[in-house]
Amino acid sequence: MDIQLKSTNGMIESENESENESKRNYFILFLRGLVFITGILVLSLGASTAITASLGVPTWDVLHIGLANKTPFSIGRWVQIIGVSMILMTAFLEKEKPSLGSIVNIIMIGFFMNLILESKLLPVFDGFMPRTMMLLSGITLMGFGSGMYVSSKFGAGPREGLTLFISKRFSMSIRLSRTIIEVIALTIGWLLGGPVALGTFTTVILIGPIMQFSLKFWTNQIERISVAYVRILASKSEPLYPLYPLYPAIPDLMLPEEVERS
Repeated sequence: MDIQLKSTNGMIESENESENESKRNYFILFLRGLVFITGILVLSLGASTAITASLGVPTWDVLHIGLANKTPFSIGRWVQIIGVSMILMTAFLEKEKPSLGSIVNIIMIGFFMNLILESKLLPVFDGFMPRTMMLLSGITLMGFGSGMYVSSKFGAGPREGLTLFISKRFSMSIRLSRTIIEVIALTIGWLLGGPVALGTFTTVILIGPIMQFSLKFWTNQIERISVAYVRILASKSEPLYPLYPLYPAIPDLMLPEEVERS
């Protein structure tokens, strides 16, 4: 009888563990997806804010505009061309297949930016100080959003993926890696005639440190929330028949209430 009870309890515990494992995996997937989408939205809002400030476009937009001025392709088309090219190059260097999340990243950023800019929700200022504050807010949101969606591990964006590869390959900080990439893009864009102003240089200086802080912060937050959820599941997992040891002679695994009725 004892062997049969132990076997039954063992099967119940195994089923509970399997159910908890499924719940944990679905929760973590949901959490990472939420961080990914929110990060892209924050990044898009930041880029739109920086552009609306009209104190110089961000580094990569200098390159996009410079290329658009020299070719028949539009700025948006060059955003897509450069983004896809960087994803493919990073995948080749890492000897891995391009991430679906990285491709979704490009599509969603363009969608959100168009939605924000065309909606005219962002205020337009004439004074230098309000525009400077708007520029700094946009750069902060861009760096924070970048680190946020990269921490989800759903696939880094074109620039973030290359930043992480360079950081690992040459054993340098994410901040330094991102700064090097920004300087290269800025130089090429400037040589092609792209507009360079205060906001451009400010982006080069600030985007790396902010992204590094955000990446570390959100990686830790995802881990903390996941661990807390696992603990909650564990606290709710109890044996289905906790009183069985008190009834070693009950035939056919009868419940205590059924024993009383009999």
